[in-house]
Amino acid sequence: MEKPPELLKPFANRLAQLAVSNDGAQAIRMLRQAAFLSPASLSEGMQSQAPDAKPETKNGDGVGIWERKQENGQTYFARRKEMAKEWPFWANVGKIEPKKAKRRVVLIGESVARGFLYDPQFTPAMALEKILRTQLGKDAIEVVDLARTNLSFEVRELAFSALLLEPDMVIMFCGNNWDPGAPAPAEISSVDSILRQEGIPGLKRFGEAQLARRASQVVHDIAGLYKSRGIPMVWIVPEFNLGDWRDPITNAPCLPEGMNHEWMILRERGEQAFQQGDLAAASEHASKMLELDHGTCVTPLYILAECSRRCGDLKAAKRYFELARDAVIWDTSKNIAPRSYSITQEILRQEIPKYGNLVVDLPQLFEEHLKGEIADRRLFVDYCHLSSEGIQIAMAAAASGALQVFTGKNIFWMQLMSVDVLPSPQIEAEASFLAAVHNAHWWQPHELVKHYCSLAVKLSPHVSKLMTSFIDLQTRSAPMLMCRSAEEIAGLGSPLMQNYLLRFNYQRLDSLLLEAVVNALKQAGIDAGKQLDKLRKQEHSVSRGPVDLLQFYYCSEGSQQQEIMWIFPHLNDYLNHKMHHYYKAFWRESRFVFVAEANNPVHLRLACRLPNLELTAGVMSLLVNGECVGKTLITRDWETWDFTAAGDLVKDGLNEVVVRWPMPIFPGLKPLETVVSDLMERIYPEFFCVFGEIHSLVASDARKTSAVEFREELSAVEVP
Repeated sequence: MEKPPELLKPFANRLAQLAVSNDGAQAIRMLRQAAFLSPASLSEGMQSQAPDAKPETKNGDGVGIWERKQENGQTYFARRKEMAKEWPFWANVGKIEPKKAKRRVVLIGESVARGFLYDPQFTPAMALEKILRTQLGKDAIEVVDLARTNLSFEVRELAFSALLLEPDMVIMFCGNNWDPGAPAPAEISSVDSILRQEGIPGLKRFGEAQLARRASQVVHDIAGLYKSRGIPMVWIVPEFNLGDWRDPITNAPCLPEGMNHEWMILRERGEQAFQQGDLAAASEHASKMLELDHGTCVTPLYILAECSRRCGDLKAAKRYFELARDAVIWDTSKNIAPRSYSITQEILRQEIPKYGNLVVDLPQLFEEHLKGEIADRRLFVDYCHLSSEGIQIAMAAAASGALQVFTGKNIFWMQLMSVDVLPSPQIEAEASFLAAVHNAHWWQPHELVKHYCSLAVKLSPHVSKLMTSFIDLQTRSAPMLMCRSAEEIAGLGSPLMQNYLLRFNYQRLDSLLLEAVVNALKQAGIDAGKQLDKLRKQEHSVSRGPVDLLQFYYCSEGSQQQEIMWIFPHLNDYLNHKMHHYYKAFWRESRFVFVAEANNPVHLRLACRLPNLELTAGVMSLLVNGECVGKTLITRDWETWDFTAAGDLVKDGLNEVVVRWPMPIFPGLKPLETVVSDLMERIYPEFFCVFGEIHSLVASDARKTSAVEFREELSAVEVP
């Protein structure tokens, strides 16, 4: 990538200054940033993510997990045994038969096209084939399913290799996994200059430009190649669950001096005004927040969207929800739910027609289907994956395009909705239960999780048994696959349970999810609450022994996504977390949960410190179930403190611990100076201010622990 000279000048000036200084290490780092000294492994790892190479396929004899074979003079494709670990990401098809007289449609895409949470029992390819066969005849058409879960820009190579299948048409359903990614070594110097000159808003614009370039290149390569072969294509523009999906609320990233504190005050006032029903005041405060963060944080945008929705202005609400979806495009510091950014949608709309391809615009179709309402849980099961109804609409529209090419007839997609392609109530019920689990584990609102649990029980009685086993599975301290309940789930449900619940699930305390499950079971006449409470205390009570509240099982209960990134199981290894061996607080309060018996005193031992920022000392307080049990002065040095929650503060079952940090002296944009070197070292950069750091937090039965008493004067300090 050619670097804009105006961005390189500040970088070159800083490098020249270092050249005459004694800071040789920093000069070397800057040379690496300029890609002169970039490590080969880093360069290869990052460049593999960018779709800039010429169209070619690495696997000349294969398509995805299938390799080309010959038998009796005919070519077919069989799954590679050495790629068995990859099989679950693809269609459960052992063999792709030789091309014959049937017209062959190839569906290429990612997990949305895979039918996430429904696959393998119900998939978009199944729906598409059924619709086309009702119009063309059973023996006239076949659909080959090449959708793969977790596919990103690699879709280009897959599309190239799909030519080996001799398709009569290809339908592309991708774009949800397209993002700017971490910058390549050659781009680091530009990022450095942008951050120093423009801060995070500049990084956001850089990311949007990067995504536009990459998306355009992918469309150009694929559509251009297929046009040269005379093979028609239909592209589906993906949509996002604007109505229901909520990214976790965060603080603003590092803003110029003084702005972070002002932003926090506005947030508190805006949220309070919204809760009190003062929509005008809430909108005013949120608008001021937006002026400060320039659309780089979802928090003010959600306030503005909800205010607009309550006022009946759906057009404005939708626009704010779209801005919220796009607000995180710059953030490589945490896992972001896959999505189709506005940039992706616009590139697809603009570029595809240039090659004579048909476009199925899902955002437009969904708006038509819902008569102007915002797309939500009716058409989605999470952030971008479609419900059975959403799949039906998308495939009806795709079939309409295919029929136009094959027959010359314009059959409106709504006419094809009459074809019965939907899954059975049993499969729909299991998918709904899986949606509840999936949404809960992505920190979605409790109401949404309850909706899916209730829907699952209503659709099929057999889900009640699955839910009962799931309660046991999540609550046991034994590893998941060693629990009898895991075996029960595998035997009770369809392959969906093993494909998703047992493969992707991680055991965690899951209080909100299990509460929703208990409530749903109650609707079915099953009282599981008492059994849950009993099992939870039996397996996790502090009376059994000391409990490390920083373990993922307990730490995940705080509903603070940023805070648990350092301990999240099996994070992708593209980047590593900076100082990943301890907890960092990105907000004024850090929340934890422990299990205990009522009226039994609990001892809490906390090792913490302030981050290395401007504030050298401040008062930290610790609360249990809303009551302060101690306050102390903390500094930048690690120190261990002991607190005791009296028995009358301790509840039976779940108890909440809150660590309340002192308000920091915000450092402005200074922390961003380390972002570039972090990227070069393959470390997740920190774009947000850290309020405090915890090395350990252990809860134990105070009756069995010798607690350290605090000095009276420290306990008397007031929280600022």
